[in-house]
Amino acid sequence: MTKGWATAALAVVAAALVGAGLLLSGGPDQARKERRDRQRLDDLVALEPLVDCLANANRGQLPDRLAPGLQCNWPAGLEDPFTGQPYRYARTGPRSYRLCAGFETPPPDGDRLGPFMRDAEGCIGRLHVPER
Repeated sequence: MTKGWATAALAVVAAALVGAGLLLSGGPDQARKERRDRQRLDDLVALEPLVDCLANANRGQLPDRLAPGLQCNWPAGLEDPFTGQPYRYARTGPRSYRLCAGFETPPPDGDRLGPFMRDAEGCIGRLHVPER
């Protein structure tokens, strides 16, 4: 009888630990959201060479919009592969711009922001350095 009770107690504890692990990590759905968001961030970073190419082809002036052309036929996607929504581009100054996407998860904590991290609006800010 004691052996059966101990086995049942261990099974309950194990199930509680698995449940707590899923609750803390967000489970498979959270992992899918994070994977899609990593792809979106990778896509935004991959658009930087297109912006640089378009600016360099326009005598160092940032483009009004992202439109690959003959000189700048970049393979980077211009839209979110999961939603079909276009990535957003905006000039923020003569040499600065932002690339934005609709993310499913909040951005990392401020103390972990680096050059390839996004802000609360889902954007990465960049500076174009003209070719010499």
